[in-house]
Amino acid sequence: MRLRPEQLEMHLQGSALAPIYFVSGDEPLQKLECIDQIRKTARTQGYDERLVFNVDKSFDWDSINQATGNLSLFSNRRIIELRMVSPKPGKEGGRVLLEYAEQLNEDNLLIISSEKMDKSVQNTKWFKALEKAGAIIQVWPINPAQLPGWIQSRTQSKQKRITLDAARLIAQRVEGNLLAARQEIEKLALLIDKDTIDIEDVINAVADSSRFDVFEMIESAFLGNSDRTLMMLNGLKNEGTEPMALFGALMWEFRRLCTIAHQHEAGASLEKLFNSYRIWDQKKRPMNAVLKRHSSKSLDQLLNYCAAIDKNLKSSQKLQAWDQFNTLLLAIAGINTTKFQQA
Repeated sequence: MRLRPEQLEMHLQGSALAPIYFVSGDEPLQKLECIDQIRKTARTQGYDERLVFNVDKSFDWDSINQATGNLSLFSNRRIIELRMVSPKPGKEGGRVLLEYAEQLNEDNLLIISSEKMDKSVQNTKWFKALEKAGAIIQVWPINPAQLPGWIQSRTQSKQKRITLDAARLIAQRVEGNLLAARQEIEKLALLIDKDTIDIEDVINAVADSSRFDVFEMIESAFLGNSDRTLMMLNGLKNEGTEPMALFGALMWEFRRLCTIAHQHEAGASLEKLFNSYRIWDQKKRPMNAVLKRHSSKSLDQLLNYCAAIDKNLKSSQKLQAWDQFNTLLLAIAGINTTKFQQA
């Protein structure tokens, strides 16, 4: 049986749970919430014990057989959670899962989770046996165009409404991270004492927060506001922001900028590129500003400097990256760029 995430709630309201649920995908929030829904329903149906197995390369698959075969001292029914990073359990794991699906124990509920699977996995005997015996739920990421609608729907579940402009602003800030979007929605639902949240509410809530936002700092550098950029960088450092996390966000934006610059110089119009890369109205101004300041060649020189930062982050010189962030952001803002220019 195949279920979409949005069909799960209605399925769980039925008379009986499936004996096996396999939840896969690369979007962590939706995957986690699906598993929570299954687990919560199982609790109401007498599954009082829970066993969790984290599968790695050294995992002993016989432990599954031992767990399912041993009688529990505390409960007649139990949840067995099998957390696999890869959806490919290998030959031994496939054998155990096939045997489990063919010899079901009605007192056990098996919940398997993994990253997204490909066709090769779905064509295996063990997977087909799981699908026949239970339910397969594949979770797909929400694309940028769908995210504002998802935010509006999610906000409505909090007994609030949010305007489309406000939802777009949140979507821009979280850059497709549904966990971050959920946190923003929950924060706004608590802070805003009215039925409808508008764009001013979102802006004010951000302004009232003491936390400097990484993407706002990058946008400030794009605009050429060096003083504000360095103030925000220092704020992030003082808050204990993990340098690798900051670098990841910076590189996501910077690589996209480099790609747009190269394609624009090759003849593509900026408007078409902005539409293609989901650059919404609020981000066009900083993007235009940095593209007027830098050519694709100068951006490539900065990208080479990013490789040096990456090397430091993966070495014992990790803390030196903060000084390198300083230099890089100033260069993006249009200051102190001479050291990157090649003769």
